[in-house]
Amino acid sequence: MTSPDLTTQRTLAGRRVCAIGLGCMSLAGFYGAADDSESLRCLSAAMDLGVDHLDTAERYGSGHSESVIGAFLKQSGAKPSIATKGGIYTNPKRYYDNGPEALRASLEGSLKRLGVDHVDLYYVHRREEARPIEDVMETLVRFIDEGKIGAIGFSEIAPASLRRAHAVHPVAAVQSEYSLWTRQPELGLLQTCKELGVTLVAFSPLARGVFADTFPDPQTF
Repeated sequence: MTSPDLTTQRTLAGRRVCAIGLGCMSLAGFYGAADDSESLRCLSAAMDLGVDHLDTAERYGSGHSESVIGAFLKQSGAKPSIATKGGIYTNPKRYYDNGPEALRASLEGSLKRLGVDHVDLYYVHRREEARPIEDVMETLVRFIDEGKIGAIGFSEIAPASLRRAHAVHPVAAVQSEYSLWTRQPELGLLQTCKELGVTLVAFSPLARGVFADTFPDPQTF
């Protein structure tokens, strides 16, 4: 595999960052057992290589990924761009809630675990279908006005929903799985992002390990 070029930069949420960010879902054990000391070494190595954008979520280990990042920031003094997400809940079963009370509680919890008073980008992790997206945007705009978030994003959103959201306030980024094995964003999302000036953040670009140097065990797909 060709080594990635970590000198290329992109503008994300108004900030110039390395074109390759570090997705931190694995810090919470989604791809096998996670070790916090190894996770801290991974974060440090990423910073040394020039990666300066970290992507996490409340959902990742019920906040564990954010806590590990918070510990790293405290001990290293690093100041990377940080994106986190809220809106997915799992008690007693998985459901989505984009209401103002739920998102505020999620954001406040994320900031506390990260040890910061502001994140550069805050995503709605999944849209609550029954709630008008215009109402969700009003909640997120309040977070901007309060200085808690720098920009608004959505994870896995339809082009029509993106247009409605963007009409209320600029949406900085949309996160969607996109790689050589997942091309769904080409069915309209890429085109809409380009038209509106929204950054597309591709997650799982190595197809959840299938395109990595070491092919994963098919039993663990």
